[in-house]
Amino acid sequence: RPQTHRSSVAREMANVLDTSLLQALVLTRQSPGAIELLKGLNYCDLKICEEFLKEKSDYMVLLELYRSNDMHREALQLLNRLVEESKSAMANADFSKKFNPQMIIEYLRVLFFLLCHHMTDTVIHFVT
Repeated sequence: RPQTHRSSVAREMANVLDTSLLQALVLTRQSPGAIELLKGLNYCDLKICEEFLKEKSDYMVLLELYRSNDMHREALQLLNRLVEESKSAMANADFSKKFNPQMIIEYLRVLFFLLCHHMTDTVIHFVT
């Protein structure tokens, strides 16, 4: 029983550390580092990070947060909204370059590849 408590405390500590690290990276304008953190094994608190990234309008990191947590619907909804906003006359040129329809296509292409790979693994598992 003490081992369970210890592992629970360790996970909670990892959660606090990873969440704080992500916030620090974003606040110090090191978004590429935050994206790398999310691509690997991490214990970031999803709700806290999502709210923080929305508040900071750091959409590239938010997209990676969604992707790394299999929140593909949310990622695609966000991408769609960002692409629509980038088309508006009020969007700056940098924003328009960053968010374009090709991003949605690329996201779906990768998602389709992952789905096919998963299906292949499942079929092989049941065939062998």
